[in-house]
This record gives sequence, structure tokens and C-alpha cells, in this order.
Amino acid sequence: MQLRKLNLLLLFTICCVGCKKYVDNDNLPPKVPPTIIILGSSTAAGIGASPIDSAWAYRLQSAVNKTQEKARFINLAYSGYTLYQAMPNGYQVTGRPLPDTARNITKALSYHPNMIMISFPTNDIASYYSDDEIINNYAKLTHMLDSAKVAYIIFSTQPRSFTDINQSMRLKSVNDKIKSLYTTHYNDFLDQLSTSTYSIKPLYSAGDGIHLNNAGHWVIFNATLNHPMLIKVLQ
Repeated sequence: MQLRKLNLLLLFTICCVGCKKYVDNDNLPPKVPPTIIILGSSTAAGIGASPIDSAWAYRLQSAVNKTQEKARFINLAYSGYTLYQAMPNGYQVTGRPLPDTARNITKALSYHPNMIMISFPTNDIASYYSDDEIINNYAKLTHMLDSAKVAYIIFSTQPRSFTDINQSMRLKSVNDKIKSLYTTHYNDFLDQLSTSTYSIKPLYSAGDGIHLNNAGHWVIFNATLNHPMLIKVLQ
């Protein structure tokens, strides 16, 4: 009888501990939505889309937060910018633009983000910056992100109607080089948007030879929404 009482007491104690553990887990504070920063140029800023809500960055925010806030988006992109404007405070190369301290990697990191998206598709090539300096700038940015343990996605180049065919083909060659370096971090949609000479397919053109229309923005939106790196951050 005494042994039976001890067993019942032990069972009661285990049940109480289990119930307390369940209640504690149930009362945990809600998960804070991750912060996602967008660094980039005109496409990331929404140029070409009409209305602006049709731009990939705005579609993404709307889709992610459709039923509830699952992420906080901050868009620092600005039309005409190159990677140099996104470089950290104090970065300086003779003859190149200075960082924009309101829209660069330093500013982005000040928000303590969970992810940064980097989208500079054609302006560096249009400015005749070399492959090496483009790749070196990406290396500087991604080193900072790796050190800060911030997830990131690098967006591919985009088609553009250059008068110099060599510049057009650089859109492909630079894309391939960066993709080979960043593999799972890369968001590649260049070929889907491009003709064989890397101008914009008429289906996706906003008409100026530089920017994408709503259908083009949709391609980028869809590729980004389904990117494994973003899915992981949103889990």
C-alpha cells in the first residue's frame, strides 16, 4: 500500500511538472517579425512599374504580410545608384561615387536586420566599372554581412539595351561570375528576362531599354518570394 501511494505521488508530480512546462511554453512572448532591408537602384526602387505597388519590392512586402505582419521591410534603394553608393561609411575610391550614408550598408546594419537584399543590376556596367571592382565591392559588402551574421540575397544583373554590344554581353559574364561566387545566396533571373543579346524581351520592357514593366517586376518578385534564403528567414 505504501509503495502504491509513492507511485501515485510520483505520477502526480510528473503530471504537474509537465503541465507547468506546457503553460510556460504557451505564454512565451510572440516572435518578433524579422527586419529585411533592400539596397539597390531604380528597379528595387520601383521604376518601370505602374502603379508603384506593382514593383517587385512592394509586391514582396504585400505578399509576405498578406494575412499578418511576418516581416518588416525597409527599402533604401535609389534610382541611378551603383554599388559604390552602398559601400560602408568612409569607403572612398578616387573617381568613384562616395557612399550615401542614408542608404548604404552602414545605415542598413544600423537597423539590426535579419536579411539584406542587394540589387544593383546594370548601373555599374553602364558606368564601365571593371569586373574586378564590381566583384571586390560585393566581397566587401558580403564580408560585413557574414561578420554581422546577417542573411543576404544578391540579385542578378538585368538585361539592358546598350549601344555597345560588349557592354551587353558583360551583363551575362558578370552575372555568371557573381553567381559562381555566391551560389545559394544568388537570385538569378537574367536569362528569363533577356533576348539572346541581353536586351530586355519586349514582353518585359517598360519601353526605355533600361527598366522593366509590371510583368518584368513580377518575374523578380516571384523568384524572390520563392528564394530559399528568404523562406528560411521567414520561418
